[in-house]
Amino acid sequence: MTFIFRFVPFFFAFLLQFPHLAVAAPGIPRLAKPPIGERWFSISKEKEQTGFNRLEIRDAGGGYEITVESGARMSVMGFSRDAASRERYLVNRDLSLKSFEVDEVISGKPMKLTGEVTSEGVKVSVSAPGSTKEKTLKVKGPVFPPPVLNIYPLMQGGEAGQVFRLKMLDIEKVKIIGVKISVIGAETLTGGMATVHLQNDLYTFVDNDIWVDLKGNTVRESVRHGMIDTQPGDGDGTRKFLATHPYLKRR
Repeated sequence: MTFIFRFVPFFFAFLLQFPHLAVAAPGIPRLAKPPIGERWFSISKEKEQTGFNRLEIRDAGGGYEITVESGARMSVMGFSRDAASRERYLVNRDLSLKSFEVDEVISGKPMKLTGEVTSEGVKVSVSAPGSTKEKTLKVKGPVFPPPVLNIYPLMQGGEAGQVFRLKMLDIEKVKIIGVKISVIGAETLTGGMATVHLQNDLYTFVDNDIWVDLKGNTVRESVRHGMIDTQPGDGDGTRKFLATHPYLKRR
């Protein structure tokens, strides 16, 4: 899901943890489609909420429409960075990217990106106050947007020990990067929830662990053993959070 990928380089690594792990559970099912519907998440740093994320996946003709809205503030050694964004991706049935629109504000600076995948690569238009730049990101093979990273292994029927290497669109750096996703295995968490434990290498020198349920929903993500933690929340809780953190709303 990689909600706060744009906040991580500033902090050093970022996303979520899972508190109680238990015995391995047999079998990782292969999903025919990603989980359809809307889900909310709370982002915390050292157990204090610092942001939110809303993810919605809908059927869209020959693929899916994925919408992500998020806002967060990270503080490190007296310096802070806040960001708010709305991202919309159209993807194929295999979750590979077709086109995208991103509207974001990072530390008060707005930026808009639009683009599509062509035979030449990913064509991107980047607009900021007073300027618009266009470029083509050369790439061979499919490219994937950040929100599908946690779902992709289950769509492929991943097995424990399996490794997937994907090309991902990094919307903050406006470039294509390689991402390694490792399937640690099936795990039953305290309370009996069956999950699949994944790891990826988005953040250098920092563990990034993810647990998804057997329908492909992210249960939790953890960077550096829970220092940055994302877990399911709700819309009402987010609205209350934004009432006291209005700078995390897109302008």
